[in-house]
Amino acid sequence: MSRRRVVLLSAGSLLLLLVVLGLLVGWRAMEVNDSLQQAVRDAEALQTALESGEQEDIDGALSALQESAGESADLTDGPLWSLATWVPYVGDDASGVRTAARVVSDLADNGVGPLAETATQLDRLLPKDGRVDTDAVRDLQQPVAIAAESLMAASEDLQAEDSSRYIDRFRVKYRELTSLVSDAARAMDSAQVTVGLLPEVLGAEERRNYLLVFQNNAEIRATGGLPGAMSIISTEDGRISLGRQDSANQFGERATPVLPLTEDEKAVYTEKLGTFVLDANFTPDWPRAAELMRARWEEVHPERLDGVLTLDTVAVSYLLGVTGPVQVGDYSLTSDNAVDTLLNQAYIDFPEPAAQDAFFRLVAKTVFEKVASGEIGKPRELLRALVRAGDEGRVAVHLTDDLEQKTIAARRVAGATRDADGVAKGLDVTLLDGTGSKMSYYLDYRTRASVTACTAETARVRVTTTLVSAPPDDPSSLPRYITGGVNTGTKPGDQLVQVRLLTPSDGRIRAFTIRGKKYGPRSLFLEDRQVSTAYLLLEPDQPADVTWVVDVPRRGEIPVRVTPGIDPRDYSSTLRGC
Repeated sequence: MSRRRVVLLSAGSLLLLLVVLGLLVGWRAMEVNDSLQQAVRDAEALQTALESGEQEDIDGALSALQESAGESADLTDGPLWSLATWVPYVGDDASGVRTAARVVSDLADNGVGPLAETATQLDRLLPKDGRVDTDAVRDLQQPVAIAAESLMAASEDLQAEDSSRYIDRFRVKYRELTSLVSDAARAMDSAQVTVGLLPEVLGAEERRNYLLVFQNNAEIRATGGLPGAMSIISTEDGRISLGRQDSANQFGERATPVLPLTEDEKAVYTEKLGTFVLDANFTPDWPRAAELMRARWEEVHPERLDGVLTLDTVAVSYLLGVTGPVQVGDYSLTSDNAVDTLLNQAYIDFPEPAAQDAFFRLVAKTVFEKVASGEIGKPRELLRALVRAGDEGRVAVHLTDDLEQKTIAARRVAGATRDADGVAKGLDVTLLDGTGSKMSYYLDYRTRASVTACTAETARVRVTTTLVSAPPDDPSSLPRYITGGVNTGTKPGDQLVQVRLLTPSDGRIRAFTIRGKKYGPRSLFLEDRQVSTAYLLLEPDQPADVTWVVDVPRRGEIPVRVTPGIDPRDYSSTLRGC
């Protein structure tokens, strides 16, 4: 046989082998697809069962999910599928399918399984007559830790694959799965931290005192809104009680800062950051704002605080969506009307500041008592509301104990602008009312950000914030307490707003425009973060935009944190880096 015929026969045999292998893999792929589709249906059934809270339904749905997910993993685990990963054109997809199937199976066994088995115990986490069962919290620590570890491993496995080489339809599905698992991993990581700390926070070892600060979004500040009603929440052996109540404006202004301020802080925020508790959240960094509030409270009321908690009015509306309506005086507050009532109508109905303060303290007391009673429906709904508020930056926690604070420091609920190493990895876009008014209720704004160029070391980011003030047609009909401007001379309906950008650590602002006009950014810094502020006079229904072009250190993700407003949405975003 000639050498040429041997080569042709060998090539033909190889081609035939590839064809047969392709047919076998195609058949196996159909089986895998069926199993994965069934796993999706089983996962949906499990979700429904979890919502119902019936353990028998949960056990059946979990068993079905584990079976279908396990079958998918088994079908992609043999030598045939391993060979398929080397076949031209389909090898990358085969590798991705194998990873996806293995991840789904592992999650069914180790991620979802331990949690599903404890799902019916979640009711024990609700307060009953003002007390949370700390033993029930401890019972959740192990299954939550197992699930968190499983989800983190799954997220890392999915992200390790290069999905850019997959066929379009599979690439979209794979990236959706990756995103879902990544979000779940972050959420479960936060849950692990929460259940780990909660017994101590609830006073399982000793009595704790926390300052709860309600933020008023009608007068916008960097972390959300003007500090308003302030209350002491005490915990002991799981029992939660409401103590002293004050209003932030009762603390007055000191002659000097309550804590030493850095020269950079004075230059960017002025000394009011430390002299006036109403201005302690000029900074978007909740740990710093909380330190200043705590110091001022402890100065006026000599009692040691174990932490400072905050939530804004929109977060209150989320809680009311779980608790149902609460009666506050003549008002029935609901999730639908809370924002309008608390941020606008109250100032019309109560023109005197003292009456306003009394009303807001009563709101805080009533909502607290409703939540503490435990008469609020399903615990997962409460958890969902709190998680949503935390994800949107509307709830924040700072703990006095350094070790406890370090545990939560990297989570969004900490409200920190720097990580544990002191590095600011994201951009902060903050808003501040300069009118001395409650006109932020009529303020609409959105921030858009995009990566426009990359180098070996940096990413160029374009950030634009567009604002518009939309008061009633006759703003002069509003009470002066709402329109403000007594000290600034603004007309009723106009707003003065400061829009401030803080770069990541070692970032640099390359361009800065207001309403399309170029300006040179002032060279202000907060340590290694460059700061630029736009001062805007907003007339009714006249949009204004502010744009920055910023060079930031190159990294995979770039958080863009934005002050939360009155709309029930997340104002912040995360950019995919270079």
